[in-house]
Amino acid sequence: MKFLTDCSLGMLAKWLRIMGFDTLFYEGSADRSLLTKAGREGRVVLTRKRDMAQRQFSGQMMILVSDRVENQLKEVIDGFSLEPASWHPFSRCLRCNQVLIGIEKDKVKDRVPPYTFESQDCFMTCPGCRGIFWPGTHRERAEKWIRLHIQTDRP
Repeated sequence: MKFLTDCSLGMLAKWLRIMGFDTLFYEGSADRSLLTKAGREGRVVLTRKRDMAQRQFSGQMMILVSDRVENQLKEVIDGFSLEPASWHPFSRCLRCNQVLIGIEKDKVKDRVPPYTFESQDCFMTCPGCRGIFWPGTHRERAEKWIRLHIQTDRP
């Protein structure tokens, strides 16, 4: 499932990417061009703008009620029955949404802090923005946040 969030849902876009969902953040106005892009790319529109429901759109759209990201995530997960087995956490770039690929440790030596290079063995890179990612405390905090806020009623 692919998503397109409007400009009011930047944090939701980030957390959907953390969970591994293909999610674009639309920086322009929530208007016909947003709907055209979503339709052309087969994306589900996520918005809080209730007036968007009045627009003609043949694709899928969800009007979110909550203004808190943890509740917005629950709305999306429950609304589309996204089971944890369909999640691929930490597989997408948080900046540009590209799928991350593994990279050999010796190729990142000059691109990460020395302590990170010494203490980590697994690195990923983004083919789009060329960012480098590794499991660290930020990942542990994100996993804890997901367990706390999203999976409370899930196995």
